Amino acid sequence: MAELLTLAAVARWLLYAGALVAVGRGTVAFLDPEWKAGARSVHDAAGPRSVARLAAVALLGAVALLLWGQLTALEMTRADIPVLLGQTSWGLGWSQLAGASALAAVALLLPMGRTTSLLLLMAALGVAVAMGGLGHAAADEQWPIGARLLDAMHVAAMGAWIGGLLCTVLIVRVPAFPLRDAAWRTFSRTATVMAPVTLASGVGSAARLLLGTAPAAILASDYGRLLVLKTVLAAVILFIGAGERRRIASGKMPESRRVWVELGVAGAVLLVTALLTGSEPPGE
Repeated sequence: MAELLTLAAVARWLLYAGALVAVGRGTVAFLDPEWKAGARSVHDAAGPRSVARLAAVALLGAVALLLWGQLTALEMTRADIPVLLGQTSWGLGWSQLAGASALAAVALLLPMGRTTSLLLLMAALGVAVAMGGLGHAAADEQWPIGARLLDAMHVAAMGAWIGGLLCTVLIVRVPAFPLRDAAWRTFSRTATVMAPVTLASGVGSAARLLLGTAPAAILASDYGRLLVLKTVLAAVILFIGAGERRRIASGKMPESRRVWVELGVAGAVLLVTALLTGSEPPGE
């Protein structure tokens, strides 16, 4: 699988990470835009704002790396960019993704409130939809729109779940923030809905690509082995998350170490997903 770790895979990892933070920040801020630490919005405290800036850089860097990687793969130069973007389906998909990513990056840098969080959510959902134009869904001739919407649903739900977890961890660590229990309860309710949506949309996307393929052929492919690894990692996240949900429901705070392990495993899931998107499903 080492050959799958390409420039494009790094770009996709940055894209997924940036999109998840954008969706998570937008979701958390939209649900409770008036939360404050002292006189300042908790969403614009140093920690949450720094991660938002990193996510903006990740989104913009990802689209630049994707373009550079495509030029390199096709042995084209910068002078060929107008042709690549204006006369190919890949170029059209990239242009849509670049526009949505730029809008999301700008929204990530704005002070958070009800209106700006809604703008961020809309831009981040635009990124999620545009991702399908460069992935496996773009090659689906039977259900092109449905395939892209399913992938977008997967990214959006995971963003609200895992991105929301990261953003909640950051805001409850802000000094003088008095509503830590309320923040965790809000996240727990969101995760209870979004985790099943993430799983269902992921299973649907995989089934769409693998339906009718023999199990032996699936496991013999890089795609199949990566899918198994992603499934195992997702099960670990669910196991940890279920335990923390029980703690929150009983009025306790989540265990910090377990939450950071959950986020670390989620980062690994993003890497596996980046590799998965760049590999060929068996039978194609």
